[in-house]
Amino acid sequence: MRNLMAAACGAVLALLYVAPAPASSQLVGSWSTTIDWENRKAGLYIILAITADGRIRERVSNHAGMAYALAGTYRMDAAGQTMRFTWTDYSPKAICVGGNCTRMGPPEPLGVAHTSRIRFGNPNFFIGTTDDGTSTKWIRMH
Repeated sequence: MRNLMAAACGAVLALLYVAPAPASSQLVGSWSTTIDWENRKAGLYIILAITADGRIRERVSNHAGMAYALAGTYRMDAAGQTMRFTWTDYSPKAICVGGNCTRMGPPEPLGVAHTSRIRFGNPNFFIGTTDDGTSTKWIRMH
């Protein structure tokens, strides 16, 4: 499960960090994708929120309802085709059951810049491709 979550993060890292997108940018909004969702034991559902002021948030959850969230900043290149992003925070920081809490580390390294090429199919669909060639298809949420 940890490897799949790491793969999901890698796929999600198909997004970047270079100047905040202008408010009219096609990228601003909420997006969703799935990774291996048909596999009830390992599937992931991901929601990505991109704001015009340069913030990015991601929530990754599985079929069992377990989830984590990442928050960070991003910048787009002048052409609007490459995004650089950096995760700066995460939650939860601990998981508590019956009063016993276990501290959780970040699901992705914090403070590390990632790059993704963005290619729109239409205003409601884009493909983000990371430097390692991993592509993720994103659908706009309404």
